Amino acid sequence: MLESVFLQLLNMSITAGIVIAFVLVVRIVLQKAPKVFSYMLWSVVLFRLICPFSFESIFSLLPAKANAISQDILYIQTPKADTGIGVINHSVNAILPAATPQTSANPLQIWIVIFSHMWLLGVAALLVYSLIALFRLNKELMNATLYRDNIFISSRIDTAFVMGIFCPKIYLPSNLNATERNYILLHEQTHIKRLDHIFKLISFLLLCVHWFNPFVWGAFFLSGKDMEMSCDEAVIKRLGDDVKKDYSASLLTLATGRRIVSGTPLAFGEGDTKGRIRNVLNYRKPRFWTVFVAVLTVVLVVTGLTTSPKDLPGGFAGVNATILKIDKSNQTITVKGIDTNSPIGDNCIVSWKDANLQTVINKEEPIIISIDYFSEGDHVSLFIGEIQESYPTRAKATTIQLEPRETIITAYPIKDLWNARTKYVGDNAAVGKLIGLLPVPMGIKYDHFELQTSSPPYKVTLVYSVPTQSLSDYNSESSAASDTFRANALFLLALIENADEVQVTLTDGSQKIEFTNEREWADNTVEGEVADYGKSPEKLQELIHYIGSETTGEAAPPPYSKNTNYSLSLSAEELRATEMI
Repeated sequence: MLESVFLQLLNMSITAGIVIAFVLVVRIVLQKAPKVFSYMLWSVVLFRLICPFSFESIFSLLPAKANAISQDILYIQTPKADTGIGVINHSVNAILPAATPQTSANPLQIWIVIFSHMWLLGVAALLVYSLIALFRLNKELMNATLYRDNIFISSRIDTAFVMGIFCPKIYLPSNLNATERNYILLHEQTHIKRLDHIFKLISFLLLCVHWFNPFVWGAFFLSGKDMEMSCDEAVIKRLGDDVKKDYSASLLTLATGRRIVSGTPLAFGEGDTKGRIRNVLNYRKPRFWTVFVAVLTVVLVVTGLTTSPKDLPGGFAGVNATILKIDKSNQTITVKGIDTNSPIGDNCIVSWKDANLQTVINKEEPIIISIDYFSEGDHVSLFIGEIQESYPTRAKATTIQLEPRETIITAYPIKDLWNARTKYVGDNAAVGKLIGLLPVPMGIKYDHFELQTSSPPYKVTLVYSVPTQSLSDYNSESSAASDTFRANALFLLALIENADEVQVTLTDGSQKIEFTNEREWADNTVEGEVADYGKSPEKLQELIHYIGSETTGEAAPPPYSKNTNYSLSLSAEELRATEMI
């Protein structure tokens, strides 16, 4: 739960960081305009930091996607972030650790767990610090005297500030003369009238939540600067240009002394005196066209940054699917998308006319093949153009890449597998290395492994994540992934000397399907003892050739164990209760 919240927050913070960069550029453009327009720009940053959603629009100014990090990234074998910006994607994805079952948890999962707890500790630390600062400030103000209404004067403070939320109070230092007091009082009353004390509190709380983002820290301080300068300008606009020097002198009076309100969100005072005095002295009543351009700029920027880029119809690359039907006469295949929220849905007719039909073996260059190599139940990766919204959906493919069952022969590194062999199921490191060398069928994501070592039968369980809409597709021993599961079981039983069973668990988090293969099944499959194939690299090579012949149709595929268990009704609690780590 915490990890999901942190990933969502990370997406919001990334988007907000891009928005802040835009605002910083636009502030430079509006440098000559009244500061109230710069202050308004920060509203879109608040929106991005608060709201986990946004509206799509073709007029969006954002170059990146709103959710660059998928919630499924923890369970993807090769995790990738998709910001929509190629350079950023390349840089970020290069440092993301690939999922390997060397341990019972995905490395990225471990990172996210650690970072999410660090984030929570950071939030708590900032809030505690703020509460302590507020408590100390209250002690300083115990002897403050009421001036009138909600205005108090204290000899223990050297700067003016507003404190409170629903009934805000104004605190003034006692060393101000009457003229200075009137100027500063008007300034603080303007803050309250504009609800700046509320926005300042919201800004501080968001800073606590997004404390890990340096852009948010910059935005917090710069927005405070724009708030103060715009408030100064409001006072000058009301009193006239004749008070500029006296008003600046009052600011200078407040510049001395200690900053007792620092880090206290319910009490904010004045800062950057030098910049504010310069801004006051340079302030002139803006011309009509200056105001017009500034208003137009703010409206366009806020609108453009509030909305996210709209996905326009175009092309889709790498859409994973399972072949349901092949129609050679019409040159079409009917497929079912196996990715979460697949754009092609659960029934799509894809035309392969003029498309490249290919496959990739051992990560080498693509090999051009014919449609005769494709069979119902095969997994394919589609590169398609615009999808027609109908049922079934329709699309035209530019490339169809097959993951043929024949490639199982080349998917096992003989030498590495033999070197990782072990006598005991309890050898966590060795078993993890073996599992890390095994292929994973397309559309399935490795999650973790479990070991049963307390009592016989000694069992290795491999747990994979599958999208809910695809889970039922694997509820059969003839599913496209079954050959890989059988082959993996044979290798594990050959290379782990005391292993009695190998179980595969496919789950969407609330339901699961289980396949269990016993050593007796493996011995019957190889018509001997499967352990003999783990005695040398040469024997292991023979096992690979045996598997290769059976998966290409030269021999019938071995049946599952009699103990194969299919279950589609377990709750999340029941699923967790059955796990043995």
